[in-house]
Amino acid sequence: MITAAIWPWGTDKREQMVTASQEVSEIGYSSFESVRDAIYAYDLDLAAYEEVLKKYGLNAASFYFHFPVIEESDKIFDNLDRELDFISALGVRRICLQATWGRPETMDDAKKDQQVKLVEKFALWTKKIGITTNIHNHHNTWVMYEDEIDYILQNLGPGTISFAPDTAHLVAGLCDPVHTIKKYLDRVNFIHLKDIKDADIKSAGLASAGMEVYSNFCELGQGIVDFKQIFDLLKSADYDGPLCEELDKAPVNNALSAMKNYDYILKHYFLKT
Repeated sequence: MITAAIWPWGTDKREQMVTASQEVSEIGYSSFESVRDAIYAYDLDLAAYEEVLKKYGLNAASFYFHFPVIEESDKIFDNLDRELDFISALGVRRICLQATWGRPETMDDAKKDQQVKLVEKFALWTKKIGITTNIHNHHNTWVMYEDEIDYILQNLGPGTISFAPDTAHLVAGLCDPVHTIKKYLDRVNFIHLKDIKDADIKSAGLASAGMEVYSNFCELGQGIVDFKQIFDLLKSADYDGPLCEELDKAPVNNALSAMKNYDYILKHYFLKT
């Protein structure tokens, strides 16, 4: 299932959701991933949101949630029940969860344990209503490097948490995407497919580093990620989850990048033998 990340169209106005839905459906997408904040553009009005999906023949495959800075980490739980009820009513059974934003100067075991407890609390909360939480690696968060991915997935079992790797963010976190995905292949329940121009981003991942990695991200096949091996791995595991293309900053416009990424996945995953 080729899925479009539609949040780059915008998250604070209903018109942005409508435009994204129209454009990705015209390309050929039948599913999308959005983000938690975007549902507030609809004021949690389920009927109005469903009307857009019905009009453009779309299904919501996933919603993306993220922990804010550690001092505000509990805010993610403030309205979580209502938010989960909303996305569950849309048929969503997957959440992509970004770890705590902003890197501490030292990511020691105490910090890692703190992150495990937060992720576990969130994942058990979603599990109660049949939604699987997938931890998502991301630059400049508390789950950026391989040892941090390991710590989460090795301290929380598959019954609690699954894995949503981001191919470009793995590179930005100095990981080998093929190696990391292979290591946790049986835990992959969602994936962000994104390319990156250069592995040498010269960033320690610190909030103070000032490294802006997003300009390094690019359309599929335009960077250094080895998608052939990644696709082969997913096929070997009979992966049947969403293949979610995502590009934070489109070089021309969101629709054109979404079309190029759709064509790339179709050609190299579904049509190539």
